[in-house]
Order: sequence, then structure tokens, then C-alpha cells
Amino acid sequence: MKHDRSSSAWRSGARAYEDDRRAPSGVLTAFVFNVCLVLLPIACAMAVLVIGRDHLYAYEYSEAGARVIANRVAKMNSDLIQIDFDRLQQWDALIAMELQSGDIPAARGFLLSGGQMLPSRYAGPLNRAASRGDAAVELAALEILTPGTRGRYEERVPLLSRRAANATAQALAPGSAVPIGDAQDFELMARNLLSEPNTDATQFILTGLTLNLAGDFSRAASDGAAALLAASRRPDFPQPFGADMRALINRAMPIEEFRHAALATAPADQAGAYANSAAAFRTAANAQRVAQVRQALEEIGGMSEAISPSAAVDLVTHATALRDLPRLRLIAQAAGDRAAAAAKRLPRDGELLRAAGGELTITRELALALAVAALALIGMIGILGYKAYTATRRYWPGAEVDDDDYHPGGDYGGGDLVNIGASNWRPL
Repeated sequence: MKHDRSSSAWRSGARAYEDDRRAPSGVLTAFVFNVCLVLLPIACAMAVLVIGRDHLYAYEYSEAGARVIANRVAKMNSDLIQIDFDRLQQWDALIAMELQSGDIPAARGFLLSGGQMLPSRYAGPLNRAASRGDAAVELAALEILTPGTRGRYEERVPLLSRRAANATAQALAPGSAVPIGDAQDFELMARNLLSEPNTDATQFILTGLTLNLAGDFSRAASDGAAALLAASRRPDFPQPFGADMRALINRAMPIEEFRHAALATAPADQAGAYANSAAAFRTAANAQRVAQVRQALEEIGGMSEAISPSAAVDLVTHATALRDLPRLRLIAQAAGDRAAAAAKRLPRDGELLRAAGGELTITRELALALAVAALALIGMIGILGYKAYTATRRYWPGAEVDDDDYHPGGDYGGGDLVNIGASNWRPL
């Protein structure tokens, strides 16, 4: 087969013609790609905005989700045992230690976590009993404990199989939160705050709120306030969460406005009297901010109601920000005493928060934003795939057919190509 300049020139011209034909198509695909590139982040941002604005992702309790969370927390409790060959003895020792300290929720929590904490030959009966509820797991786990620990447990812990067990256990829980303060305590703190403006006002504000000086305060919110104060006095209280909480509380009742209101209606030596300071508190309170404080405290109070006040205090020390409170409340409601054991023993590294899983509610606006984002992503992937395909056909060795060697039927006229002498020949 012979090739000359005319053949090469013909091939170059054909390629030039093909490039000219594909130019409008390339411009169109580039335009569509850029449009998709802009739409994708905008649609994603709109989806996030809709979720946050309408609170579509919520940590709500459900039976199916509760079982999953309880298993996750029990698995975290199992990580507390470092020596695998001695898991039974260490599990028994953890329960005995909590019984010795009088922490009934934590002792029961480790007992109920036996299905994850023990070797398979002991965990099997507990996992089979789990389908019948925690009361059945508790009875099965008691059979595995050593006689001494079992005796102390049965003596100090009301069994879940008894109807009144939950109410009794709540009453026996150690470290129960005490009331924050009464009217006399409020007056003492008001006088101190007026004389020393730099004094921390957190307890003063919470006391005023629980005395209903800024509107009705629910029992859950009052319990949450007591648990928050107890947690704030611990050395492991998370400082970032504490700063967020103090800022929220101080915005609900600005201290400077309280001082001005109190001193404007009474002499300095009488401004701290309960009647005057209570009236100043009502004047300075910001109703919208107070509602936000109440909501946050009710989340903590929900932990106390689900397990015990002492467990709520332990759970609060795992919070890193205000947004963690709904997750911790869900963990308390779903895992119960297992969460009490985990909150007490696990390190404060945010690991416990990962046990919670919320649910996303799809609305029309969110569905539209997600659909636009999906179409933009599909468009970008499709264009990139098409470009990769065409590039492969053009540049991959052997992928492009040489037009000079094309012979229908295996031959072209049975001979060599005809030499076209004019070197400047171009296709029409």
C-alpha cells in the first residue's frame, strides 16, 4: 500500500472539517457543564437552609431507633473492657463498683450491656432474652454474676420485672438534683449582684427563672436547671458548652438592664429586696431569649426524667455545644440506664454523641432543592463521561479508523490506492 502527501493532506482536511462540525456541540456542552457547576452548590446550600430553617432533621424517639441506639451505647460500654480474656470478671467488677458507690442506674446499665460486653458464650442468652425486653435481660444477666455481686444487686436494685421498679429506682438514685433556690436565696444573690456587678449571674438568673419571674417554667426545665448547675461545678464540665450556655442565659436577662431597673425604683441599700429585685427581673427579661433557655433546659430535664438526675449531670458533661442537647436527650430516652453507665465512664471526647441518629423530614421545598442538586450532579457526570469517551476514541491507539485503508469487502478494487497528484486537494 502506498501513501503520499495527498493522502496525508486529505486526512488533515477531514479532521479539520470534523473539528469545525463539532465546535458548536463543544460550546453547548461547556455551557451546560458550567450551568450545572453553578447550580449544584446553590441547590445544596438551599437544601441545608431549608433543613435548618424548618428544623427538618430532628432527634425524635422511635421504637426502632431506640433499639439501634441502645445497642450502640452497649457496644461503647464494651470498649471499657481492655483485656479480652478476662471480660467476665471485669464486667462483674464494674457492676460491683457502681453498687458500692450507690449509683443504681449505672449498675443496671452495665448489667443490661452484658450482651455486648461479655464473650459470646455468655452474651448469647442475653441477646436472646433482649427480644422480651430489658426485664428479661436483667434476670438472665443476674445468673451470670458472681454470687456476691448478684446478692448485692438484688438487695439494692429494684428489679425491672417488678411494676414499681422504675419509680423506686428514681427515688434511690444518688446525687439527685436539689432545688436551685427560693425567694430568700434570690434576694441574697440580687443584693450581692448589685454590690458586685462582676459576679457570675448564671445561678441568679436560673433561680429567677425557676421562680417563674419571667413566665411559667416547666418542671422539666427546673430539673434541667438544677442538673446544669450541678454539672457546671464539676472539673470535667466542657468549657465550650458552658460558654454557649452562659451567653444564652445572660442574653435572656441582661444584668446591666436588671441593675438599672432595680436601682431606678429603690435606694441602693433597698434595691436588692425581693419585691424590688423580682420586679426588676421581670422588666429586664427578654421573653424570646427566655423561651430559648427554657427549651435548652427542658432537653436536660428530659434526660433526668428518662434516667435520673445524676445521669443527666453526667450526660451534660459530654455536650460540646447547645446543638448536642437534643442528641443527648434522645440517647437517654433510647438507651436508658445503659446511657447512664456510658456517660459516667466514657471519656468526654464526643464519642457518645455519635450513638444518636435523627430523622429527616422531606418537604416539597427540600425535595425540589435535592432534585435540582441531583440533576446538576448527573449532568456534570454525564458531560465528563461523554468527553472522556470521545477523547478515548480520538487518541487511543487503534480506536480511530484510517480512512485511507478502508476497503469494503476486504479490498478496494483489488489493488493499490490511486495516487492523486494534486497536493492541494481538499474534500468538499
